Amino acid sequence: MHIKQSSIVVDQTTVSYDHFQMGSKQVCFLISGASYVYDHPYFYYSRMALLARGIDVICIHYVTEDLFSMSDAESNACMTRRVDAVVSEVLATHPYENVQFIAKSLGTIPLAALLAKPSLQTARFVFLTPVLNEVVEQIATSTQVGLIVIGTADKFYDEAALETCRTSQLMIDVIEGANHSLDQGFEVDSSLAVLGHVIRQIEASLFEPLPK
Repeated sequence: MHIKQSSIVVDQTTVSYDHFQMGSKQVCFLISGASYVYDHPYFYYSRMALLARGIDVICIHYVTEDLFSMSDAESNACMTRRVDAVVSEVLATHPYENVQFIAKSLGTIPLAALLAKPSLQTARFVFLTPVLNEVVEQIATSTQVGLIVIGTADKFYDEAALETCRTSQLMIDVIEGANHSLDQGFEVDSSLAVLGHVIRQIEASLFEPLPK
């Protein structure tokens, strides 16, 4: 495995990304939250599962402080331009045949915008703890397969929005009592059980199980 660090300038801001290169025809883009980054459990174990299958991984570092001084509309548009620019550059310069995405929290906003891209209609999408009120319309009209995971104790949990999302092809997994980190409060054992369950759900959504 080779890890290549690259960057691209978007709106006068340098957006860096890490490219875990396995020599694969498949790639998965990881899109972090504002503070839930790539060494946190759901990204760490997702990346482990991907690399175990020889799949290339891209970690996009799109979050900068200036996003939080913008209006929501400006911030959403800026995040989307940054993520889209990295995805477009990578796919234009590498002959990937299969494309996948995993995003969490804030990262689900630019991810939802990618659903409308004609070139990504066969890609698979995983939304972890999405900002439902910001992404519901894009998800509802999408055709791609994938997964939505959210807990009932998440501040963004919205049953009506989830019901609207059910018109999509994305499987929806609601975790009873899980918060925005998908933890069960301060309960270690039950939080680890949720982690294992969700990673298995991600694996089922993105690829066939590894042969035994």
